[in-house]
Amino acid sequence: MNRRDAIKQASILLGGVLSASAISGVMAGCKAEPKIDWSPKYFTADEGSLVEAIAERIIPKTDSPGAKDAGVHTFIDEMMAGYYQDKEKTAFKDGLSAVDAAAKTAHGKSFVSLTPEQQDEVLTAQDNAAYDPGRKREDPPHFFRTMKELTVTGFCTSEAGASHFLKYEAVPGAYHGCIPYSEVGAAWATS
Repeated sequence: MNRRDAIKQASILLGGVLSASAISGVMAGCKAEPKIDWSPKYFTADEGSLVEAIAERIIPKTDSPGAKDAGVHTFIDEMMAGYYQDKEKTAFKDGLSAVDAAAKTAHGKSFVSLTPEQQDEVLTAQDNAAYDPGRKREDPPHFFRTMKELTVTGFCTSEAGASHFLKYEAVPGAYHGCIPYSEVGAAWATS
């Protein structure tokens, strides 16, 4: 799958819109890659762990890889370091702080220390605020919209996401020239 197809798929999953910063980063070659000894370029170590935990709750590991397996947190860090404007970076870091503060208020622990159910509770409140119908178009994008955008884009451009999630099928497909008629099934004719 090429980058344009990955952007198209991610855009469809996000409702047809990707930010200019996200598109420029992906077109420049930024992609999610799992790294064993990862240290953030832009975030602090605590912020990096928080980004990793939030991304994993957005796309959790099931029978297919999750955001952490795909290295989405490294993608988000690289995108913030190289492709987002200072205003967007500040809003993102403020949003991370707000998530951690909400976790501490609701459960007395940092977000990364919560159970998955408690994490989902905190993120559901963020999601409701991000997609509140009362938000004005001129308002800056909510942190959680950006987080979801980067998580889905990073996952769809990763090897794990493209191979396990997007189900890429080559067109026109494989050619099998010599097969028994009984395996063909219905034969099509035009008239």
